[in-house]
Amino acid sequence: MTNSEAAKIVRTILCRGLTNPQTEQIVNAMVPTTVPAGSAVFREDERGQGLFVLLEGTVEVRKEGGTGGAVVIATVEAPSVLGEMSLITDRPHSATVRARTSCEFRLLTRPQFDRLLQAESLAAYKVVATLADVIAWRLNRMDEKFVELSRRGEYPQPVEELATFKQKLFNEWNF
Repeated sequence: MTNSEAAKIVRTILCRGLTNPQTEQIVNAMVPTTVPAGSAVFREDERGQGLFVLLEGTVEVRKEGGTGGAVVIATVEAPSVLGEMSLITDRPHSATVRARTSCEFRLLTRPQFDRLLQAESLAAYKVVATLADVIAWRLNRMDEKFVELSRRGEYPQPVEELATFKQKLFNEWNF
């Protein structure tokens, strides 16, 4: 995929509200990355590399389920973003992402993003605003799933645990 084709996709999903020069600034800071089918893009608990913009392909997002092994929590098709939390925070990845098909990405590394922020790049701040929107949308989906499970009544104990956890999350805000 050419840089101009990648720039169109990146602008559509990551750089809404950016001018063409600002989009170019972000795309030029990104590293083209290809991951073959079956390979890990990144692993849970590993230090985050940065933000992955999935341009082509399909990935599975897996979460370790204790002794039961990994659980697929989502299947994501291009175009999308992955690793957004590790770009904004300096925390390890919260899940494993594995390529189901051959995938093409553009990677915005944490060091490169930090350089853009230190240079007070308006483009970088707009990316943060877009990622906040992505994270809020995903949190909203989790809330919807929580409500769906609690209404079913099939799993009272886990739903009670989720309710307790959610209340704790909103009351304590300890990071």
